[in-house]
Amino acid sequence: MTSIAKILETRGIIVKEEKVKSLSEKIYSNSMVLENYEPYPGYYGKNVPTDVIPRSIFLILVREYDHMFLARTLQTISRTQKHSCIGTYGYIDFEDHRYYCIRLKNFRCFEDIPRIQQMLADHGIDFRRSKPVNDMAIITIEKTFLVEQFDDGIYLDLAGDNKYYIEIPQELKWDDFKTITVNVKNNISNRFFDAALGYFWKVDGPQDVIRIYDLKANLERISEIRSRYLQEIERFSKTHM
Repeated sequence: MTSIAKILETRGIIVKEEKVKSLSEKIYSNSMVLENYEPYPGYYGKNVPTDVIPRSIFLILVREYDHMFLARTLQTISRTQKHSCIGTYGYIDFEDHRYYCIRLKNFRCFEDIPRIQQMLADHGIDFRRSKPVNDMAIITIEKTFLVEQFDDGIYLDLAGDNKYYIEIPQELKWDDFKTITVNVKNNISNRFFDAALGYFWKVDGPQDVIRIYDLKANLERISEIRSRYLQEIERFSKTHM
């Protein structure tokens, strides 16, 4: 690997499984709003943030909207209001149903939610009616990645949060990824990390990746995790694909 830093700013998706629950107060009247209250369920560490300030909020929409329309609307609101909340879009699967959403991140307080919802409504975006939820869900979010190549096939998330991305050679279905992750954790000395699935765009097309969250990771640690994943993916492919 060359000594020149390789910075990549690109778009892609992340798929993760998290616990979500409904918010019933300080939201737009009779709307469905979820928060994630266990952001890294696979980590099992003592230092994962668990403060009362919401980390991610999901505004559930009545339908799927055009992505460019949502992106420009969120950009306009952010520039007009000069807030630090980062908005993007995606969908959440649970109870055999798909719910399209806007994900808001980097909240300072719950009081911001109804104001942002009102601004979205003013742009013609409608929300689902309130529904009680407290369940595990598979969350798919489109996002912008800002990463630096850490080593061959390994990227450091420059947004912080102790996240790394490791390249994998093929697309994985969610259930297959979960099975492979269990096998990796059963064959590694320190299994305290959280993993999510995704891809981001490079010049030659989509690059499939696994996102690793690990508070104490270094190059040796991430390299070991990637090596285990590559071994398990190869083994799984021979018997299941």
